[in-house]
Amino acid sequence: MQLLRLASFSVLLTSSLIVAAPAAAQTSDDLFDPTVLHDIQLTMKPGDWETLQAKFLDDAYYPADMTWREVVIPRVGVRSRGSGSRNARKPGLKVDFGRYVDDQTAFGMKSIVLANGIQDPSMLAQRVGLGMFAKMGMPASRVVHARVFVNREYVGLYQLIEPVDKTFLARVFGKDANGKTENGGYLYEYHWKSDYPWDYLGPDLGIYAELFEAKTHESDAPVPLYGPLETLFKRLNQSNDAQFEREVGELLDLRQFVRHIAVENFIAEHDGFLGHWGPNNFYLYRFQGRELSQLLPWDKDHALWARDYDVLQGVNDNILARRALSIPAYYRLYFQTLSDCADAAMQPESEGSSIGWLEAEMRRISAQIKDAAHADRNTRFDNDRFDEEVGKVLKFARERGPFVAHESRYALDHMDLLLARMNWPGVSSKVLPRSNSFDFTQDGHGLDSGSLPARGMWW
Repeated sequence: MQLLRLASFSVLLTSSLIVAAPAAAQTSDDLFDPTVLHDIQLTMKPGDWETLQAKFLDDAYYPADMTWREVVIPRVGVRSRGSGSRNARKPGLKVDFGRYVDDQTAFGMKSIVLANGIQDPSMLAQRVGLGMFAKMGMPASRVVHARVFVNREYVGLYQLIEPVDKTFLARVFGKDANGKTENGGYLYEYHWKSDYPWDYLGPDLGIYAELFEAKTHESDAPVPLYGPLETLFKRLNQSNDAQFEREVGELLDLRQFVRHIAVENFIAEHDGFLGHWGPNNFYLYRFQGRELSQLLPWDKDHALWARDYDVLQGVNDNILARRALSIPAYYRLYFQTLSDCADAAMQPESEGSSIGWLEAEMRRISAQIKDAAHADRNTRFDNDRFDEEVGKVLKFARERGPFVAHESRYALDHMDLLLARMNWPGVSSKVLPRSNSFDFTQDGHGLDSGSLPARGMWW
């Protein structure tokens, strides 16, 4: 097996160094072209790379030249990145184009992220998870795969990710009502805090500064920077039911929030806003000149967890989600969004095809990256594990849509009962208990009400 991996690596490296694509327009669309496997070459002092690996828990930058196709970006800054994914052999990387050269950009961007995928044996979850948000018409970072070389040595297969920053905001939001580029608001990265249910933590703004790291307006005074966040948490906990939608909705786009958590639960993301360990992996953006904020997804390498993942995972454990879905209009929106995700996943890739969009997308990506994944000597997983996990997520792609379609239809048909259950004392977070009798070989939209025993599913 090791000889095969080394042989594959030699072919990979040779082809990468000999074949040079012609210089393109150098736009972010070129960099995030999903139809090709990209190559990123980093040239830096060998000692700097060894130090970065040895001190992979640090955020120190090191100078390097980056090459993509025939485009060379000189003196970029490279550092280790990630939280649970930090690794010495195959460090996740942030590449900052302007770290050492003032105002230097590339592809119209200030930086890129190279995620090592060390927590996902299939290397598909990140790209497919964020891709589902984009498929549903929601702002999300673009993700493609890239082979990364340092000083001409193949480090491994990485995920090339568009960072959430002002450039991203301008792309996804365009212009505001006054014709100004919408990227001058307040952007925050949320930092995980155990299984925190989002109860009110008091008026000390320092608490919210720890939860929400400011990525823009960092030097602003605490009151304009964190005061609106304290107000949001106070309202979502203390507003009465009649005022909740108005008072919280002035500060947070509730419709977008509901759709966000629905998409996360469709992709079975167990480390997202409603994940198993409390809210995680998202940004919050407060629009320029307004009080309104919205969530932005991030880091979906724990998606595709299980084909029968609970469609209401975490709802009763989070105050914001529970109160929002207790409002009938948002309850309907939540399950309609789940249903829309299922429809999108099952939509035939072409006329007459029996393969849905989601499965077709996973097949295309896995075929694109297979050789590079097999040649990756620095991953935690051997080739057999990669192939096995790809098989599992392809099964997820086939079966998740029918399961969620049925669950959503049932929930909408029994809305009054299930809304009441959400407010019963002692009801667990799994308002809709997982089915043990679902026939995954069936098309969820084709099942009639008698095909799945309701009592077996919900009680």
